[in-house]
Amino acid sequence: MAHQITLSDDEYAVLAAASSRTGASIEELVHQALAQRFPAPDSVKQSGSYSYPTGKPLTPEELAEMERLAQEIGLDRPWASEMAIEDRGPR
Repeated sequence: MAHQITLSDDEYAVLAAASSRTGASIEELVHQALAQRFPAPDSVKQSGSYSYPTGKPLTPEELAEMERLAQEIGLDRPWASEMAIEDRGPR
């Protein structure tokens, strides 16, 4: 993703001096400054036992858990795909 920033002549002069002093490009210095000012968020916090698809086959434990959950939910309850939401309009 590309961003455009605007620098004053004084700010550019300071960056150019720092660039020549450190050997880093102006773009690298700006990137480092922005990364320090706006750090990337930590990885997503997990608040449950989620599993994300990896393309690997399921382990026997995962298959057993899926079967247990299917038996717990049972066939007598409607699936979300079978439910219809009726819109009755304003009341």
